[in-house]
Amino acid sequence: MKNANVLQTRIDALLNVLSEDVLILSQQGTIIFSTHTDSAIPWGSSDDLIGKTLSDIFPTPLFLSLQGMVDQCLSLNQLAVKELLLDPQEITYLRSQGMKESCWVEVRMAPSAGSEPSVVCRIDDISQRKRAQRESSPIQRDLLTGMYNRRALMPVLTQSIAQALRYDWICSLMLINVDSLRLINEEKGWDVGDQIIKRLAESLNSLKRTADFLARVGEDGFAILLPETNAEQGILAAERVRNMVSDLSAPHSGTEVRFTVSIGVATLTGEGDSADDMYGRAEDCLQLSKQQGGNRISGSE
Repeated sequence: MKNANVLQTRIDALLNVLSEDVLILSQQGTIIFSTHTDSAIPWGSSDDLIGKTLSDIFPTPLFLSLQGMVDQCLSLNQLAVKELLLDPQEITYLRSQGMKESCWVEVRMAPSAGSEPSVVCRIDDISQRKRAQRESSPIQRDLLTGMYNRRALMPVLTQSIAQALRYDWICSLMLINVDSLRLINEEKGWDVGDQIIKRLAESLNSLKRTADFLARVGEDGFAILLPETNAEQGILAAERVRNMVSDLSAPHSGTEVRFTVSIGVATLTGEGDSADDMYGRAEDCLQLSKQQGGNRISGSE
């Protein structure tokens, strides 16, 4: 008995120094132990958590997912791992504890030895890892919006330029950046910034013509390739985008966060022009719009 008490004391000490959130759950999903000293997630005190069930904390879809992990652990006697998004707008308990920003977590559950069936549950905030994966992905689709990315855009732009030169056509490239997105992320949270990007993506996709090519480029912007569009028409298209954005917003703590965009437009100049040159001119125009205070359109042939 003495050895068992010593072992339990050592286990408790180990759990209390872990940086991740650790829970011990009964077979029914009741919290029987909790440690989250340095947690980024406002769980409340350990005493408040102990005795609560998963269904007391999480809405039905998340509760069922987590309880399913408990059942899997105990029935198969193996580790269960799952990535979940914790959104305070959907999780009343966490919102009442002061949680304002959504975060991605990795939940790992393993069977725990003892007279009563239970699992050790580790919850690790992986939001930064998720963002890093999104930024460094080699695929041709943006992970947040499902749109094509710059890697996919550049070959299409090269082909469009070649066709325009061959058949004496014209084309333009529009770059669109959300003004002060970094500041919005810092003040309102990354989830608000992500909502802005997703809403803008959906609206641009609805606004563009069938022949246009839309891609997400960078953390805060989009590009639209406009075939058979001259400089004047490109500016008019940019005005339509800017007017559309004036009606968009993202929800945050019961309010709507509005935003503006800066736009740069470049048009094919003729023989010798390249995709990189055209993109560079559009970037220069975009920077000019931002330097003038944002919510502006600048164009260049």
